[in-house]
Amino acid sequence: MGPRTYIRNRRALHHASKPTAIDKITTRPYINPQLASPLFTLLPAELRTEIFHYALLATPDPSKPYSKHSYWYRPGYTHARAIAVKLLLSCRRVYLETVLLPLQLNEHVIWGVERSRIPPGASNYLLDGRLKCHQRNAVRDVHIFCQQSWLEDWKDKWLGFSISWPEGCMQRLRITVRHTDWWYNLLGENSPLALDPKRKGRARVGEWVGMEEGFEKGSWGERFGNLKGLRVLKLELETTVGKRGELDASVDKASMWKIPLGDGNVLVLDEEATEKSSWTGSKHFKGLNAPAVPARLQLSRQSSRVNFSPFASTPRSNSETEELAPEDSLDYYVVLLTWRARAASEVEAEEAAREEAVDTAFEPTTTNRSGSTGNAPRTPAAAAPATRSRPLFNRFNAPPTYYG
Repeated sequence: MGPRTYIRNRRALHHASKPTAIDKITTRPYINPQLASPLFTLLPAELRTEIFHYALLATPDPSKPYSKHSYWYRPGYTHARAIAVKLLLSCRRVYLETVLLPLQLNEHVIWGVERSRIPPGASNYLLDGRLKCHQRNAVRDVHIFCQQSWLEDWKDKWLGFSISWPEGCMQRLRITVRHTDWWYNLLGENSPLALDPKRKGRARVGEWVGMEEGFEKGSWGERFGNLKGLRVLKLELETTVGKRGELDASVDKASMWKIPLGDGNVLVLDEEATEKSSWTGSKHFKGLNAPAVPARLQLSRQSSRVNFSPFASTPRSNSETEELAPEDSLDYYVVLLTWRARAASEVEAEEAAREEAVDTAFEPTTTNRSGSTGNAPRTPAAAAPATRSRPLFNRFNAPPTYYG
């Protein structure tokens, strides 16, 4: 156990030993049962629970729309979301029945991106230790908008998230990598897309870890071994329509990803649940915290196979129109992959049965002296020559990838 893990576990146990707000309220001598309210006397408890569930769901706030030229604007995220938590302040009995519902019912967003790409007013309360242990245990759905560098554990961000659930974790996790979140795919740069959960550090095209090989120590797929209780993983990958072929190449390899969890289960891809879509958005972004890139350098970073205008390299003014002109818009391509947790023993049994069926189908037959046919005896195969699991990257003879 490393020092970082030890400190996090000690903090979690320290917060767990503190009395919760419910303990403080229930230990007081008197709580008004609200017998004069028809909400508690006439309505059944099941119906009252449904009302509370409906009232505490997050809804788009019409007064806080997202700019169409912002990083965080996309389908399903057009406005800031609000929760009517003032309901918990109405009385102590309502508080006791609803204190954990906002955490249980809603999707909690984590922004694993640069500060300039986080919506105003948003906070990463799941990462900064604001929630106590019993509150974190109530979280069911988490959505992470992250840059590829964050997911591949640059500065141990993904590691810190995975070990921050000492008593189990959420049940559903969604990870979104937008077009601007890939390595060097902003400001007109056009680095090839590659994503590999088995490889430690940055994934590169042509250097995939083999299907028969395990997860490298420190890879972002190996970090899932710190999570217990996860049931569904959704991975949402986005790029421009012009780079659709590059994204599909990574998606084709995703069918072989079987990600082990810390509770003995394995995440297996549900190929029938794969969704592909497209949408039209802006290619100019506000709050861009990057130096201007000369037009000559932008053109040199464009691939001959892809033809789209470079992104704006300077922030847009807040007074500009929100309408997207044809020259300001860009078509995006999105793939949503879904993994579901299954018992490791069940997955291993299915793989063994599949391999046995393949061996039987391709086993050669021989004819003996009596004329009957039978399976030919197997001969031990020659040992394959030892090869490197990962070829060394040589920047002198490798094809240009424009890493910036």
